[in-house]
Amino acid sequence: MAETGTLGEAQLFALRQISDNLAAQTRRLEGLGAKVDDVRERLARLEAQEAGVLVEAVRRELKSALARIDALEAQRDRVAGAAAFWTWLGRHAPWLAAALAAFGAGLVSREAGR
Repeated sequence: MAETGTLGEAQLFALRQISDNLAAQTRRLEGLGAKVDDVRERLARLEAQEAGVLVEAVRRELKSALARIDALEAQRDRVAGAAAFWTWLGRHAPWLAAALAAFGAGLVSREAGR
Protein backbone atom coordinates (compact mmCIF):
# COMPACT_ATOMS: atom_id res chain seq x y z
CA MET A 1 0.00 0.00 0.00
CA ALA A 2 2.83 2.32 0.71
CA GLU A 3 3.96 1.58 -2.76
CA THR A 4 0.57 2.66 -4.14
CA GLY A 5 0.68 5.88 -2.15
CA THR A 6 4.17 6.66 -3.37
CA LEU A 7 3.13 5.85 -6.93
CA GLY A 8 0.09 8.13 -6.59
CA GLU A 9 2.24 10.91 -5.23
CA ALA A 10 4.70 10.47 -8.11
CA GLN A 11 1.84 10.56 -10.60
CA LEU A 12 0.42 13.64 -8.92
CA PHE A 13 3.85 15.28 -8.95
CA ALA A 14 4.28 14.39 -12.65
CA LEU A 15 0.83 15.80 -13.46
CA ARG A 16 1.68 19.03 -11.62
CA GLN A 17 4.94 19.29 -13.54
CA ILE A 18 3.07 18.74 -16.83
CA SER A 19 0.46 21.30 -15.80
CA ASP A 20 3.14 23.84 -14.87
CA ASN A 21 4.99 23.22 -18.13
CA LEU A 22 1.76 23.61 -20.13
CA ALA A 23 0.96 26.85 -18.31
CA ALA A 24 4.47 28.15 -19.05
CA GLN A 25 4.11 27.13 -22.71
CA THR A 26 0.74 28.89 -22.87
CA ARG A 27 2.27 32.08 -21.46
CA ARG A 28 5.12 31.89 -23.96
CA LEU A 29 2.67 31.36 -26.82
CA GLU A 30 0.62 34.34 -25.66
CA GLY A 31 3.79 36.43 -25.59
CA LEU A 32 4.69 35.24 -29.08
CA GLY A 33 1.15 36.03 -30.24
CA ALA A 34 1.52 39.57 -28.92
CA LYS A 35 4.86 39.90 -30.70
CA VAL A 36 3.32 38.62 -33.95
CA ASP A 37 0.50 41.16 -33.59
CA ASP A 38 3.08 43.91 -33.02
CA VAL A 39 5.03 42.82 -36.11
CA ARG A 40 1.81 42.82 -38.16
CA GLU A 41 0.99 46.35 -37.01
CA ARG A 42 4.49 47.54 -37.85
CA LEU A 43 4.32 45.90 -41.26
CA ALA A 44 0.97 47.54 -41.95
CA ARG A 45 2.41 50.95 -41.01
CA LEU A 46 5.46 50.39 -43.22
CA GLU A 47 3.26 49.31 -46.13
CA ALA A 48 1.09 52.40 -45.63
CA GLN A 49 4.18 54.64 -45.61
CA GLU A 50 5.51 52.93 -48.73
CA ALA A 51 2.14 53.31 -50.43
CA GLY A 52 2.12 56.99 -49.47
CA VAL A 53 5.58 57.46 -50.99
CA LEU A 54 4.47 55.68 -54.16
CA VAL A 55 1.32 57.80 -54.38
CA GLU A 56 3.40 60.98 -54.03
CA ALA A 57 5.76 59.77 -56.76
CA VAL A 58 2.81 59.07 -59.05
CA ARG A 59 1.37 62.51 -58.28
CA ARG A 60 4.69 64.16 -59.17
CA GLU A 61 4.87 62.19 -62.42
CA LEU A 62 1.26 63.10 -63.22
CA LYS A 63 1.93 66.79 -62.56
CA SER A 64 4.97 66.65 -64.84
CA ALA A 65 3.00 64.84 -67.55
CA LEU A 66 0.16 67.38 -67.34
CA ALA A 67 2.64 70.24 -67.68
CA ARG A 68 4.14 68.52 -70.72
CA ILE A 69 0.66 68.03 -72.22
CA ASP A 70 -0.13 71.72 -71.66
CA ALA A 71 3.13 72.72 -73.38
CA LEU A 72 2.42 70.41 -76.32
CA GLU A 73 -1.14 71.72 -76.66
CA ALA A 74 0.13 75.32 -76.65
CA GLN A 75 2.69 74.45 -79.32
CA ARG A 76 0.00 72.71 -81.38
CA ASP A 77 -2.23 75.79 -81.08
CA ARG A 78 0.61 78.04 -82.29
CA VAL A 79 1.30 75.75 -85.23
CA ALA A 80 -2.40 75.55 -86.06
CA GLY A 81 -2.66 79.35 -85.88
CA ALA A 82 0.30 79.82 -88.22
CA ALA A 83 -1.07 77.20 -90.61
CA ALA A 84 -4.47 78.90 -90.58
CA PHE A 85 -2.83 82.26 -91.35
CA TRP A 86 -0.89 80.84 -94.30
CA THR A 87 -4.01 79.05 -95.55
CA TRP A 88 -5.99 82.30 -95.35
CA LEU A 89 -3.19 84.18 -97.08
CA GLY A 90 -3.02 81.54 -99.82
CA ARG A 91 -6.76 81.84 -100.40
CA HIS A 92 -6.81 85.62 -100.41
CA ALA A 93 -3.41 86.36 -101.98
CA PRO A 94 -4.82 87.07 -105.46
CA TRP A 95 -7.28 89.58 -104.01
CA LEU A 96 -4.61 91.16 -101.85
CA ALA A 97 -2.22 91.39 -104.81
CA ALA A 98 -4.95 92.99 -106.93
CA ALA A 99 -5.78 95.47 -104.16
CA LEU A 100 -2.11 96.38 -103.68
CA ALA A 101 -1.66 96.78 -107.45
CA ALA A 102 -4.72 99.03 -107.66
CA PHE A 103 -3.49 101.07 -104.70
CA GLY A 104 -0.05 101.35 -106.27
CA ALA A 105 -1.55 102.36 -109.61
CA GLY A 106 -3.66 104.97 -107.84
CA LEU A 107 -0.59 106.41 -106.15
CA VAL A 108 1.37 106.47 -109.38
CA SER A 109 -1.48 108.17 -111.28
CA ARG A 110 -1.90 110.67 -108.47
CA GLU A 111 1.80 111.53 -108.52
CA ALA A 112 1.71 111.78 -112.31
CA GLY A 113 -1.26 114.15 -112.12
CA ARG A 114 0.61 116.67 -109.98
